Amino acid sequence: MAGSYEVAHVVADIGGRAEMEDEHVLEVDSVHPLRVLGGIFDGHGGTSVARLAKTRFPSLFRAALASGPEAAFRSAYAAIHRESERMAGGAVAVTFWIDGPRVSVANAGDAHVVAVSGDRAMRLTEEHRITNEAELKRVVGAGAMIWGPYVCLPDGRGIMPTRTLGDHELTKVGVLSEPATSTQALEPGFLIAACDGLWDVMEPGELPVVLHGVPGARQAAEAIAHDALRVRKTGDNLTVLVVRVA
Repeated sequence: MAGSYEVAHVVADIGGRAEMEDEHVLEVDSVHPLRVLGGIFDGHGGTSVARLAKTRFPSLFRAALASGPEAAFRSAYAAIHRESERMAGGAVAVTFWIDGPRVSVANAGDAHVVAVSGDRAMRLTEEHRITNEAELKRVVGAGAMIWGPYVCLPDGRGIMPTRTLGDHELTKVGVLSEPATSTQALEPGFLIAACDGLWDVMEPGELPVVLHGVPGARQAAEAIAHDALRVRKTGDNLTVLVVRVA
């Protein structure tokens, strides 16, 4: 990972929780051209699925990369979901692959990737909560009960995200492991991936102000984490991955 701390950096903190359930992957393959593989796996109901994803995702993704990054994401997510069948709980996932001038992203749940260039910020991933009308319609159509922000089984057990790895008992009410994927051109600036410990307290459009004048990935990750943890007092685990795009 030579050069990784020049162009990419991660901050992970337990935040306001009693246990750290986040896991992450950050691998810098080359700097010229820039190639980076990243992922955050935000566990719930235990750490088993998040740890499985951290261990298995890089090799599963790379093994399928010849078919294209979006197909490789779908293949890796499906394999991890199958392998987690006997595990308790689940994990939200967000992953990205930078290959020179383009970035491919995938997510299942409420962790996201945002591209920041100058005073512009654009979320590249989809929100998988019931605040997304398409997701709400889908899970209700599958028989889910809705209690506040939660997608629930008839017995009341539930989670907020409508897509996750694991959580096999919730597949009967429409909770999917299939990620949303996309590919787009990269512009100079920063690529930020983070779990909902950030996005529950900060809108993507606020990032340009937080990052104004920040020179590199390490400083950017630390600035975002400081704002989320010390200023906005997020009550969740926090993991922030930042890549500096020249």
